[in-house]
Amino acid sequence: MKHLRKLFGGISMRWPRVILFAVISAVWSAVLLLLPVDLDVAGMGSTFPWWILFALIIISNCEKPLEAACKTFVFFLVSQPLIYLFQVPFSEMGWDLFRYYPPWFIMTLLTFPGAWIGWHVRNKGILSGVILSPMIYMCAECGKGYLEAGCSAFPRDLLSLASGIFCIAECAVLLIFLLSKPKQRIAAVLCAALLMLGTAWFYSAVPECSTVYQLPDDIRKEDIAEIKVADPSLFRVSPEAESLCGDDADRYLLIDAMKSECSSEFTLYGKDGQVLLTCTVVSERRPDSNPENKRGYYQTVEVTEKES
Repeated sequence: MKHLRKLFGGISMRWPRVILFAVISAVWSAVLLLLPVDLDVAGMGSTFPWWILFALIIISNCEKPLEAACKTFVFFLVSQPLIYLFQVPFSEMGWDLFRYYPPWFIMTLLTFPGAWIGWHVRNKGILSGVILSPMIYMCAECGKGYLEAGCSAFPRDLLSLASGIFCIAECAVLLIFLLSKPKQRIAAVLCAALLMLGTAWFYSAVPECSTVYQLPDDIRKEDIAEIKVADPSLFRVSPEAESLCGDDADRYLLIDAMKSECSSEFTLYGKDGQVLLTCTVVSERRPDSNPENKRGYYQTVEVTEKES
């Protein structure tokens, strides 16, 4: 506990240490990403919680917000391209690896204002908890995703399970060692919970799986006046399939499953109100024995025409 507390305010974060920290982080991340076992989920090359932790260590050991912004920015400016540079001699992609760098460069630019704001976590008021809450939210969301992946594919994906546990532990560490008062921690948890609820609400409108359904030869899209789904909360059926089917889109319907395992029916009505077609639609997860699929399943949406 004493050593953890020292990480957040007990280190003299001089410029040589910032540069050395960036180089060591880049080397470690590159090594993890080069290992033959898929350690990318547990490594630091594309996982936010590690980099959030490192940024907060730098920020909490700076005396002024401008110092925190400059040192955090330089840390990312040095470490991120080095990760790819160290991998180039050992990767089959060679210099093509740098095509993954632009998003991280944008995030590097954002670290300057982010660290300036983040430095104010050191304040003693409730605002410090509010400022920390986005970091708690990101770690918790990552942890949730890793835990779901690890549990659904247990024991084939222990790395995801370990990553999830790490993310949740990081949330606890940040709350305990960066915030000193209960009211600050309550504010951080409440704001992070609100962000998670907002994310859940947003993704509730995002399909679990989608497919295209080819209409029978005697039905064209212009013949359809209305599409009714028995339970609209489970499936969306739309004539908008152009992006998937191109010029032949008038022969297809786009079907979105809103849940991983569910079933319902949809009916197509003509312009005079007659029933053109009724179909049963089923969304389900099927086992997948392919060892490369760590989830252990694949998602399907199947459509069956009902006899009139």
